[in-house]
Amino acid sequence: MSAAVAPTPPSGPAVFLQWLEAQKNGHTARRLGAQPLAVYQDIWNAWLESLQPAALEWQQAQIEDVARFLRIRAGQRAHHQPDRQLSEVTRRRYWRVLDRVYAYAVQQGLLARSPVTALPKTERPKAVDQLGHCLPPALWAQLPLQFPASDSLQGARDRAILLLLYELALAPEEVRTLRDEGLLDENRIPIALDAAAPPAPAALRLEGARKAQQRILTLPPAVGTALADWLRYRRAHQPEPSGLLFYSRKGGRPLSVRALFHVAAKIIHQAHAAQDPNSQTYPLQRVGPQVLRNTAIVQWLRAGMAEAEVVRRIGVDGVRALDHLRHQVAWPETFFRS
Repeated sequence: MSAAVAPTPPSGPAVFLQWLEAQKNGHTARRLGAQPLAVYQDIWNAWLESLQPAALEWQQAQIEDVARFLRIRAGQRAHHQPDRQLSEVTRRRYWRVLDRVYAYAVQQGLLARSPVTALPKTERPKAVDQLGHCLPPALWAQLPLQFPASDSLQGARDRAILLLLYELALAPEEVRTLRDEGLLDENRIPIALDAAAPPAPAALRLEGARKAQQRILTLPPAVGTALADWLRYRRAHQPEPSGLLFYSRKGGRPLSVRALFHVAAKIIHQAHAAQDPNSQTYPLQRVGPQVLRNTAIVQWLRAGMAEAEVVRRIGVDGVRALDHLRHQVAWPETFFRS
């Protein structure tokens, strides 16, 4: 009897996509949670890039390579988001991504042993409480006053983006990957984008890797109007759209993480500066799109919206996804600490 031949390992991007497909189909017990899967792909790509200087393929990585990737150095920035410093929370997320993908590879017989599970406990990131940050109520109320007018290409784009975050609590990755066909009329039919003056959409269809992310949300009139204004400006500057609702200045590419962060951070800083100095008791700790999502969710919960409805709106699998924000609802005084 001939010996079994080990399968040829797929490329780094390919093994991630195989694991991702297993996630989508629910075949992987060790799931990662509510974070958009595209974020995990960014982390995996950053891991592959870290192996390039040593000319290593993913299946050749050793324990020391994993340790180096996870190690924090003074002033180090996150591998997948250069705007952010590498925190213990981020390290833990990196470790989990590597752990899950390599565990899948071992399960599939592509590797004999995972270099991640062999990592000494002293080198592994510690589990930390990932409590969500929110903006203070006064600052939250001030934000819409700072939203740009829809009187220019960039102004219309940024206003539409900000309203989607503020009113619908979309995940940042969802905003970046929205597509034109997701804009629906009151009958849940895609609107006609080829019209000279596209109608204001009444609903938004969202897609995602998980079933919970696939949902339709009713748009408040202000959001629909802002989207129609953006479509009108976009049509004048880009007669043949790429299919992406928002795109980078380079055209045809998804809005970058950095660009989306800038849109949210700029408005938060402007609103903070516009407040009475006596009300600026606490310094800003988070200013990106995620803090807008968090604060919108907390506003809904504090207003008495049922958790099941909140879960449906934000596209997560269950109420446990709200655990990192419960302290903001249960103890109002902490809500003032941005």
